[in-house]
Amino acid sequence: MSARRSLRPRVAVLLALCLALAGGIGGWLVFGRESGERCNGLLQNERMLDAVTAAGADRPATCAELGDAITAATTGDEPGRHTAAQAQAMKTVLYALAPAKGHRVRLDPELRRPLASALADYGADVYARLHSLDPAYTAKAGAGVPPWQDARGVHMAVDYLHLLNVLVAVAEEPEAYAGIRQSAARHAAQDLASVPAGASGDAVDTPAARSARALGALNGVAAAAAERLDGEKSRTWRTQAAEGLLASPAGAPAGDAGAARIMSAWTNGLRGAAPDARADRVRDQPVEMIRIWGTERGLGEAALQGMRSAAENSSTAAEHEAARALDK
Repeated sequence: MSARRSLRPRVAVLLALCLALAGGIGGWLVFGRESGERCNGLLQNERMLDAVTAAGADRPATCAELGDAITAATTGDEPGRHTAAQAQAMKTVLYALAPAKGHRVRLDPELRRPLASALADYGADVYARLHSLDPAYTAKAGAGVPPWQDARGVHMAVDYLHLLNVLVAVAEEPEAYAGIRQSAARHAAQDLASVPAGASGDAVDTPAARSARALGALNGVAAAAAERLDGEKSRTWRTQAAEGLLASPAGAPAGDAGAARIMSAWTNGLRGAAPDARADRVRDQPVEMIRIWGTERGLGEAALQGMRSAAENSSTAAEHEAARALDK
């Protein structure tokens, strides 16, 4: 182990002590605590606790209670539909996880599943932030920018790099990663299914690019999570993530038959693959969903191959972008 690595724990301890003595230094050093603390220091983060309680949750006293409070404060009675207070609580919780130094988020194990559940409920926002083709999500990602509302509902956005690091931290539990990926895949299927029959040009290419890029970015998250494990553990993680996708609900919202067909075909293909081939099928999901969609639209072989090639290029580019960002 290098001398530089051996100093890291000491630096972290010194930094935590300095922050405790100073009582916070402003900016995101006030918001994000040292991630090595119990429950990531969130039980002492008054701004985050105020946002959670303002959205209707009881003030938590333990890490398990905080997980329940995050779920209660950020989600509502109707899946995927949120009030401005709930969306603000979600954004505040995510930024509260920002480390005092660097980018890597280390998440208390008791928070992984509650946070994954909450993020899955914000699947539309996660999907849009990952594909990075909606300028509103870039313009409104700043920590001080509140949620906004449009005809589709209330939305919130966070910094792309920070979201990736949160997702990798959540993904240390492969089943938690699977829940978030399944949510993103459902939104990708809805995006594709919303294209009218007979559409062409950008009306077809743009949703296809959004779908491929969002799922490609999640491939980058999966690669980063798996690479932090050794050998056999890495392979086991990929297998468990694929199995988690099979265990997650695959359906689309009621009335969206087109999206439901895409998700059903994709899930059946994954289930029919040999267990040791399923991890590769998951990585191929961005292209496979485009194939399913294009086939359902009755595209000829040449047009279908062109769409698959474009999807592969888009997903690979997004995966590499995520990998480069996470390497910072």
